Amino acid sequence: MPLHAAGAAPGKSGGTSASNYGCLFDTEATLTPLHAFIGPNDSGKSTLLHGMRTLVQFAGSSFQQSEGRWKPFEPYLPMRYPSSQPPRKPHDILLECGVDGGWFAIETGLRGLEERAGERRSSDTSAGDDRSNVGRHWEAHSVLWRRDRRPSDKKILSQLRQARLVRFDPDALREPSGLIPETQPVGFLDDRGHGLAGIYFAIRNRNDDAFSRIVDDVRRHFPTIKGLRIKVVTSSEVVLEVELVNGARVEATRLSEGLLYYLAFAALHYMDPVSLLLVEEPENGLHPARIAEVMRILRAIVEESGTQVLMATHSPLVVNELKSDEVSVVTRTAEEGTRVKRIKDTPDFEERSKVYALGELWIAYANGDDEAPLLEGTEP
Repeated sequence: MPLHAAGAAPGKSGGTSASNYGCLFDTEATLTPLHAFIGPNDSGKSTLLHGMRTLVQFAGSSFQQSEGRWKPFEPYLPMRYPSSQPPRKPHDILLECGVDGGWFAIETGLRGLEERAGERRSSDTSAGDDRSNVGRHWEAHSVLWRRDRRPSDKKILSQLRQARLVRFDPDALREPSGLIPETQPVGFLDDRGHGLAGIYFAIRNRNDDAFSRIVDDVRRHFPTIKGLRIKVVTSSEVVLEVELVNGARVEATRLSEGLLYYLAFAALHYMDPVSLLLVEEPENGLHPARIAEVMRILRAIVEESGTQVLMATHSPLVVNELKSDEVSVVTRTAEEGTRVKRIKDTPDFEERSKVYALGELWIAYANGDDEAPLLEGTEP
């Protein structure tokens, strides 16, 4: 479990924190191995996930800039604080997390770029005053700086191997995909889920028992389905296909969204493990009865592989599958930015939880704006 409340640096409360990252001006969160962020739209839930993915990417590797775009994904460049929250340094981003044995932090920002670009211009008279190119040069290099280097870095960084973020799109899941060589890890090609057919081809070839277990689960939850096929369409591409109990075959372009989402979550369990799995709205496209099964899959990933699973959700059914310390309420104001509070720490939680299941408690006291009835202990 990479990001949690243990091992905080002196003066830190533990967990994770972010400053000047998108709408996260000075935000802290305490996390569990399986954890969900709930709250109004545009409160910062997705930004929290993206910030944690950026943090892990810094720990394991670096970003590169090509044709004006950041690879492997957009890490979010520095933004300004609101006037009520002055930054530690002008325009700097600061992302920090507690891990077993210590604290990992990265910090970068425009001030360092401007200072270093100025130094480069003054020392390189032959190149002229090409400020835009110099700025891009230092911008690309500044993101490699890691703060608070310590002897325990090797142990800390080993817990921050890789992060995988998914926000599945059924059209991406339907598309043909290439084959995954035996020497390469099994995983999606992007956040949307491209490459699902190739992943199932690899699962079947590398772990036939795992493929059989998935097919058995699909038959149990989708009674009209007899089997799952990976159809070869070219010498280098495959697509998914389903065989029904009546013998008919359904091509990938006609597979239901609910089935595609379920297959994508089922595949996550058998991919190469990562330190951090980030899921945006796991409830999308699923029948209410399938949500509990997806949550069972995500909890099994935590327990069996040690991967930490964090999600952003709007579904009380997702929340109902979690414990009170596994849910945090996220809100945002123009003055303070994003704030995170565990639902178990809200006023009158013990009394309210005797009446409501966890998801229903949230809905009963949520107004979709600032969640004041829940966070301030007032009646809706």
